[in-house]
Amino acid sequence: MRRKTNSRKATWLLVGAGAAMVAGRLMERGLDRGWRAWKDEDPPSFKGGDSWAKALGWTALSAAAVATAELVARRSADVGLRQLTGRRAPAGL
Repeated sequence: MRRKTNSRKATWLLVGAGAAMVAGRLMERGLDRGWRAWKDEDPPSFKGGDSWAKALGWTALSAAAVATAELVARRSADVGLRQLTGRRAPAGL
């Protein structure tokens, strides 16, 4: 019984983390491409000589968007797991 529970936890960690990583990376790329299409320049950075306000604003916007995408991906993986197996994700993860 314990071995099966550990296997479920490991599987869920891989599925949930994998979904979040893929969603975060896709969102990051989309934000960069969107900025370049909109402004016809690279996104602001501290290295690029941009103002602190512009660079911090971009950092906050992109962090919020990536975190939201990761949250949605994890929740969607949870819903998918429930539909496939009829069980919830293991508790405490």
